[in-house]
Amino acid sequence: MLYIYMIIFSPGEAWQGITSGLRMFASLLTLIFAAILLASAIQIIIPDKFIQEYLGSEAGLKGVLTGGLLAGILQGGPYAVYPIIKGLQEEGVGTAVVLAMLVGYSMIGSGRIVYGLAFFEIEIIATRVFLSIGLTVLGCTLLYTVFGE
Repeated sequence: MLYIYMIIFSPGEAWQGITSGLRMFASLLTLIFAAILLASAIQIIIPDKFIQEYLGSEAGLKGVLTGGLLAGILQGGPYAVYPIIKGLQEEGVGTAVVLAMLVGYSMIGSGRIVYGLAFFEIEIIATRVFLSIGLTVLGCTLLYTVFGE
């Protein structure tokens, strides 16, 4: 609807927006493709036994906590991290671990630490990281309780 309005009332800006959006789409498509290739390589490189031992159902609460904290240190946007988590799910990690990884990635967000330091004092960022790690551990424990495998 927005673009229909723009084409009617300001076609030059509409086409500029469409062109810009297509360029952004092309660059993101490249990143998504690279992330999927990386996730596939990780599935091949990491042995199934290792994944099951540390993240599988036999790992119990330790596996859920490991998944949540490990995802918290993963770098990149969702286009890079989500394919990795999905790949691990396809390798057999359970619902609790997948959810714990999504929670850990969202809460801890180690990739945002440096960016945060550009705006806030180190004490604020350190407190944010400390709280997010604690809340991730609490969330992972709750996820294991509800979805435990």
